[in-house]
Amino acid sequence: MNFQPFFASAQRLFGNDEKSKADSESSFTADNEKTLVLDDHELEFSPPEKLPSEVERRYQVRRTLGKGAFGIVYLAEDKKIGRLVAIKQLLKPFAKNPEIYERFTQEARIGAQLDHPNIINVFSLEEDSNSACIIMEYLGGGSLASYIHREKRLDLGTSIRIIIGVLTGLDAAHHIMVIHRDIKPQNILFGTRGEPKISDFGVALLPENVGGSHSINDEVERHIVGTPMYMAPEQILKKQIDHRVDLYSAGAVFYEMLTGKKIFRFDPGCDNRKIIETVVNSMPAPIDPSLGIPVKVRGIIEKLLSKNPESRYASAQYAMLDIQEIAEGMDSPATSRTASLGGATVGTLGPLLSSPAAMLEDVIRLFLIDGSLSMAERKELDRRAERLGVSKIQAEALEDKVRLELGLPSLKSLWEFTQLVEAFLATSKDCSISQEQINFLNSKGREFNIRRKERESIIQTCRDRAHYLKYNTTEPL
Repeated sequence: MNFQPFFASAQRLFGNDEKSKADSESSFTADNEKTLVLDDHELEFSPPEKLPSEVERRYQVRRTLGKGAFGIVYLAEDKKIGRLVAIKQLLKPFAKNPEIYERFTQEARIGAQLDHPNIINVFSLEEDSNSACIIMEYLGGGSLASYIHREKRLDLGTSIRIIIGVLTGLDAAHHIMVIHRDIKPQNILFGTRGEPKISDFGVALLPENVGGSHSINDEVERHIVGTPMYMAPEQILKKQIDHRVDLYSAGAVFYEMLTGKKIFRFDPGCDNRKIIETVVNSMPAPIDPSLGIPVKVRGIIEKLLSKNPESRYASAQYAMLDIQEIAEGMDSPATSRTASLGGATVGTLGPLLSSPAAMLEDVIRLFLIDGSLSMAERKELDRRAERLGVSKIQAEALEDKVRLELGLPSLKSLWEFTQLVEAFLATSKDCSISQEQINFLNSKGREFNIRRKERESIIQTCRDRAHYLKYNTTEPL
């Protein structure tokens, strides 16, 4: 069965656009900008499907917030504590589709892990034979898309505060290996204090080694997922991607806030080939100097929008530091600690937020400064991860991220090399390794990019362990 019609409209999951038809293996629509806007207007409440019994017992549904191809979102009140929530319901026919259901549940898992002030909070996933629902934070401050539509162009101070909030949220997501893949104004909502929050992780990518789905990751290889005018060239070409596609999208959002224009504009029904050629080969129109946007800000946007991911910022935090440096040098009412947004406030400049994962990553980078980890350092990392509440799987993913940045062998390569050493030792009567085996291990070590010092350390550690097990293990009587 071809699931492309479902995946081609994944970015409109629970949005207002129900027109979702894919006409080719890599199809998408040029006007697919619509996503859930939580406060635009009230819709008559008429639940199309029965809610899970637990949801019906605890929540009183007030009204419909948005409808889409796969489901519907309601505003509801928690009967026990009086809190307003948004309930995103996956309709029953799609709950039977394993790939759509898996994407829906992965969105809930990702949201639950990202407890961050600049990311919409997910409370729980409820399901029964009727349907599945994500219970999440209700945000009444509207979307960035509606704010831009109303104001046409945002002032520099407000734009800076919003983009810092977005980048701060992305930094937290990237630290647990999540790539959002669909950052755009429709997916940036505002809380009650005007703080920007990233929403809709429905098409996010989560590596398998930290709980991601193989089928969802495999789908990346087969289909274009995202919104064309905010997609990085490598994403629209279906090449291997990393967290820097989100930085490109953030650059497109920053550009749009400051200019009131999208970096590209496609006519409805625009040919797919034309869309891809534009994103890959064309540069956005230069920002008009008459808008009064500082040269440094224009430079930051250009760097975020670089066609080559290697030319972009290495991380969201590096981009934030450059933007914050500009903001701190500004002196006007619009750039005071908060900025106005329709009676609310937008963002806070404040200090950059540090997550437990970010702190552990700093420790890993410090330990790997000499290119390898000793056994003592490995044990200390385990202790630090436990104290910070970072799981072993997540800690390993963070270490692999740092190793990739530093050009060091992956944990998988080290594990495979260790397995080879242990296999040789298992066939030895005196826990020794022949010169021929040493030569082979050195060859494989160079192939895995493992330095000589680390190869020797692994071999010696394995020898010591084998010797201990051979001469200190008592056979049962």
